[in-house]
Amino acid sequence: MTEPGLFATLPPAGLLLLGALLTALLPRGLRALPVITAPVAVLAVAWLLPDGAGAGHAWLDQVLVPVTVDATGRAFATIFALAALAGGLYALPRASTTELVAAQAYGAGAVGLAFAGDLLTVLVFWEVLAIGSTVVIWAAGTERARRAAMRYLQIHLAGGMILMIGIVGHITGGGANTLAALTADIDAGSWAAWFILAGVVINAGAPPLWAWVSDAYPEASSTGMVFLSAFTTKAAVLVLIRLFPGTEILVWTGIVMAAYGALYAVIENDLRRVLAFSIVSQVGFMVTAVGIGTPLALAGASAQAFAHILYKSLMVMAAGHMVAATGRRRLADLAGVGRAMPLTWAALLLGGLGLAAVPLTAGFVSKGVILSALGKDGAGIAWAALVGIAVVSTVYAALKLPMVLWGTHRIQGVGRGVGDPGVVQMVAMGFMAALVVGIGVVPGTLLGMFPASADYAVFTADHLITQIQLLAAAAVVWFAAAPRLAPGRGITRDFDWIYRTFLPRLAAEFAIHGDPLRSGLAKRIHRRIDFVMAGIFRIHGPEAPLARDWPTGGTVLGITVMLGLCLVVYYAA
Repeated sequence: MTEPGLFATLPPAGLLLLGALLTALLPRGLRALPVITAPVAVLAVAWLLPDGAGAGHAWLDQVLVPVTVDATGRAFATIFALAALAGGLYALPRASTTELVAAQAYGAGAVGLAFAGDLLTVLVFWEVLAIGSTVVIWAAGTERARRAAMRYLQIHLAGGMILMIGIVGHITGGGANTLAALTADIDAGSWAAWFILAGVVINAGAPPLWAWVSDAYPEASSTGMVFLSAFTTKAAVLVLIRLFPGTEILVWTGIVMAAYGALYAVIENDLRRVLAFSIVSQVGFMVTAVGIGTPLALAGASAQAFAHILYKSLMVMAAGHMVAATGRRRLADLAGVGRAMPLTWAALLLGGLGLAAVPLTAGFVSKGVILSALGKDGAGIAWAALVGIAVVSTVYAALKLPMVLWGTHRIQGVGRGVGDPGVVQMVAMGFMAALVVGIGVVPGTLLGMFPASADYAVFTADHLITQIQLLAAAAVVWFAAAPRLAPGRGITRDFDWIYRTFLPRLAAEFAIHGDPLRSGLAKRIHRRIDFVMAGIFRIHGPEAPLARDWPTGGTVLGITVMLGLCLVVYYAA
């Protein structure tokens, strides 16, 4: 590695924070300068910094190491910087200054996590990540976006609090403030390690609090969702790789995530929610690989995170333009829109092919590593589950979405001015598309970043035949089930219905202001209580049978019978 100069010794996350500050201060016409140059500077620093830990800083009897460089961190910092660059370029024509500033701070949190060398530094950038992403959602400016942002913030602050409790408990219990793996602590039943794990998997979109992805991401602006799809969940995967490699529960957690996201993506009717559910599903592949924990599996998880940011950002960019240009989100209302914007539709198709792991795309490279790692580890059940889920993923990403959006006719009710986006946004999409194909054609550019996968052979007969079989199976499933999977107008309910709808309605029914008995639910409960109390009163009331005076003879006879029964039971025993 080249010896770094003064430029390379700067904390990489600080460059994006500086870019955010300049974006806020500069006139609108000059804000492109920091939006483009800050991510490029991060890329330069990431590859100029030498491997190993940077300078430590003493704080409260702990040593903080803000910058520690290794192959995994450098790869994640690279893709985070590329996502910030392409996302910023795509957002320039449409996004507000608030959104651009928040997006750069958001990216700074992700880059900070990529280089963090201790648990307390992780916690700091974890909160930067949460705050930046919340403002990105809020910046959409709609009432739905504000409500979604508040729900999102509540979940992530709760996750951050759980993470903080775990880290503090770990350190005060004698643990080191380092990023050493905590898998042994999990196996030993350490409550602090379990808290840390819980705090991290919340950000990964793991059950049961996974619905925040599909709840919040689609309510961001068409440009804001590009940043959201790139940073939070993948940063969580990075922390899992650092702290919990080989933790068995992550294998099954990842499988559940992958299955849940894929099934919901197939039946969902909202284009942006399809992509949000898809994020959960694809992250499930990464979490499963982290749970396997072998060097090849961890390299596969990192490579999948890298590739996923590329092809999912491309899909989100294309879908975002379709929604912004037409004002429509439901697939049924967007049928045929691809004919009005063929280049945008082609970008969505290419992203879907990458997600489906079609040969010569980045997804073919990264998913092949994960499935090979599962096969070599003997995790047959996990391998079979992910193969089946990959078929379902192909159905919605490479078949349903492109076919529905191309349609058989031009979309109705849309003005003639609807078409592909401007030059700047097309450059952003073209940049991500080139990376998706480039890595697929030259897989060593990605796999060479990780020592465990540097020698992995991608274009083997076994790998190609397996993937072609999966694609054929997906085609059969699609053409057999296409009538049932046709887009409708319904809304798919998820776990978030409990805190988005049920609990607010329940709170409204029993609001502390006003008379609670005026609400319908309260009245029904009150009537049920009255019915029960009336029944008790009929038996125990002043004139009820159990309250009347009994004749002395009847009382003696009753006591005698009870005593006789007791004697019979006693001697029979």
